[in-house]
Amino acid sequence: MELSAVWGALARRWYLVIVTLGLTVVAVVVMMGRVGPSYTAQGTLLLFPPDGTTRAGEKIEGNPYLSLGGLNPARDILIRAMTSKTARAELEESHPDVSYEMYADMAVSGPIVVVDVTGASEEDTIGALNDLFDAAPGVLVGLQSDLGIKRREYISIQKLTIDETAEKVTKDQVRAGIVGGAGVLVVGLLGIGLLDGLLLSRGRARRQEEDESHGAGDVGDDRAGPRIVEPLDSDGRMRPPRNGFAQVVPHDEQSSAVQRR
Repeated sequence: MELSAVWGALARRWYLVIVTLGLTVVAVVVMMGRVGPSYTAQGTLLLFPPDGTTRAGEKIEGNPYLSLGGLNPARDILIRAMTSKTARAELEESHPDVSYEMYADMAVSGPIVVVDVTGASEEDTIGALNDLFDAAPGVLVGLQSDLGIKRREYISIQKLTIDETAEKVTKDQVRAGIVGGAGVLVVGLLGIGLLDGLLLSRGRARRQEEDESHGAGDVGDDRAGPRIVEPLDSDGRMRPPRNGFAQVVPHDEQSSAVQRR
């Protein structure tokens, strides 16, 4: 369909365009209200080696995590343990509307763990972040105790940074509103175009039927029998009938007489 035809259809059905725009606004508001904003909070954890293992080049004994090349392997194992299905299920029991991610901070070379929490409310988001920070030391101790490591050789973990308030994020909310509104707008405009084409087709068909019916009526008049007409004189005035009777002439002859005048 050409662009001019589209604009013509919208101009003819302008009242439907107004209705479509109204429905689009309603769809945007409904979708944004249904999705709602989200809240994010972040914190970082720092792993520390046990006492006596901080000098570079010193031989380390007794802790298999440190023998893997430093604290980064221990960091990765801690992240894997705290992001397992079991750990996520435990957090969902107390915070069902919260999701989180834990990953290594690649901006620095140290063993830093970044914790990102996203929730439906600020209170729930901050609460889940604090619960994760409280659970991290216990998870790290459990990983090392299972290996029979001496307590003095344990890697420790410390809170580095943590957000006290969550940040409100409306990106998903706005995206949902745009998608919902755009869908209603596109469907509405396409519907207007189809309806306009249907109405125009019906109008043309109705006019064609009317023209055909008028044409048939004209033909019928031409074929009609002789009609009773009043005689006219040379000046076009009506003459009195002869013997009290009107003159009957065929339709074709009357038409010819009129043309000659």
